[in-house]
Amino acid sequence: MSIHHMGQKIAFADIKTRLPHESWMYTQNEAHDGEFDAEEVWLHSGDLHIPELLLDEGPFLIMVEGNLIVDRYIGNTESDAAASNLVVLGDLTTPYMLVGGQEIYITGHLYVEDMFWGDYNHGELTVRGNVEGGLLVSTEQYGIQVQGQRKVKRQLQEWEDLGPWQGFDMLKLFVPECVIDEDTEEPFLWREEMIKRLQQGQPVIHREYIQAAGVEPDVPDWFEDHRVSAENIQRLTHPSLLPVKEDDELLNSYEFWLGEQFCRASVYGDEHTEGYFRSLYFQDEHGCALLLKIEPVDQASGSPKELAEQAEKPAWKISGAYRYVNRENSEWSVFTEKSPSDIQKLSNHGWDTLLQSVSNYQYARTLITSQRIRDLLALPIVEPYDDYYDDDRHGLWIGDFYYAFRQAGQMCDGIPQPAMLRIGREYVDIEGETRVEKYYYTLHQHVDGSESVLIEYSAQEDEDDDEEPLTIELHYAGGSQLLHAVQLLERGRKEIIQANEDLLNGELPYGVDSFAKRYWKSKGYLK
Repeated sequence: MSIHHMGQKIAFADIKTRLPHESWMYTQNEAHDGEFDAEEVWLHSGDLHIPELLLDEGPFLIMVEGNLIVDRYIGNTESDAAASNLVVLGDLTTPYMLVGGQEIYITGHLYVEDMFWGDYNHGELTVRGNVEGGLLVSTEQYGIQVQGQRKVKRQLQEWEDLGPWQGFDMLKLFVPECVIDEDTEEPFLWREEMIKRLQQGQPVIHREYIQAAGVEPDVPDWFEDHRVSAENIQRLTHPSLLPVKEDDELLNSYEFWLGEQFCRASVYGDEHTEGYFRSLYFQDEHGCALLLKIEPVDQASGSPKELAEQAEKPAWKISGAYRYVNRENSEWSVFTEKSPSDIQKLSNHGWDTLLQSVSNYQYARTLITSQRIRDLLALPIVEPYDDYYDDDRHGLWIGDFYYAFRQAGQMCDGIPQPAMLRIGREYVDIEGETRVEKYYYTLHQHVDGSESVLIEYSAQEDEDDDEEPLTIELHYAGGSQLLHAVQLLERGRKEIIQANEDLLNGELPYGVDSFAKRYWKSKGYLK
């Protein structure tokens, strides 16, 4: 819909000084002796509310001196060279923007409930305020400049970024009528059909997939209550949580950082060891440290029946101590209700964090079976990649992702390591920086004989970055990223299995190493 009947038709020369002086139109016009001065402008003074705005047929510039609300969409079908530029000297609100080939400049905030899609390097969006909404997409080097904050559910720089790493693909995000998927190597969007549907008031995307990244898992509470009690400390040091330790070790612990909070749960010895105790240790970023300990109370008195009951269910004594690890005098002090407020805060926050993290852990171990990882590590395609710590022999590319493999018992610094699968990718983020992301799926043994899959995530600038990447233990952290890690493994599993079938049918993975080819031939996997 055009707005010429709502405003006035004037020449660019008459309004150019009212444009933002850093806009492309203004700077280009000033630098080239008023080359746009004679171009037509449709100017609307004040706020404007219209059903739709099609930028294919119109003047050189549409300018709104106020807020602009568009009910259905703003768009153009030809992104190489759209007819109309758009300047809004206020806020812009609309559910969809499918643009490209022009300058769009907003001096206030941009609210796009469902999707902004900017396509092609001839176009650029500039927003002085915030961008809020659903999906923010820039493809084919489309420029997006936001001076405020980006408060969107998902950002994509190319459609290829949908794929397994994002947990869904183009065919799931868009309604089928908007995607051309026949006789093409990759599916692509039919922009004309998208605009046609929007003109009819019909959706073009499935909103639930935009929000899928933020879905939180429904984690059962593993504790009957959240009191600081001997019963709960026993539960926090349960054998199903503790790793298998060496025979000569008396202290058995699990520990983790979650943000700025450190937690450790430990067991010293066993019921028959002198000095046997169970403990929790908390520390925060300020160097406050707190130790909570339970020790069995000697009750060796009473009738034979009472002694038998005591042996089955010993009584515990709880004690606590605190200190400041960064101070010169870092001696332990007895922890009481009158201890300093920062220690009380650490006690509350550390306790709550540990209980939630253990509930997350017990939930996470139900999501992926150990056998799933073992089955993948046993595939013929994996066999030649038998040294996780070698630059060449640790894994291969399949599609857009790099898969690395570690078999159980592989040595690192003289210590045998558990089996592990790693899925990684290298990509360019919305700011143009190269990033590397990796998810790790590691088999883990517990004292009680049970096994689980530890799920971790790391990110760094690039592979040559000397800094140790930050690793998040998702099995403790939980949240939507834990669910995404499970989805990614399932997609990755399908890719590995398909590549393995292709290998057995004589089709090699792209760019595979020569040593792997020789190995597969020697085993008879390749004819």
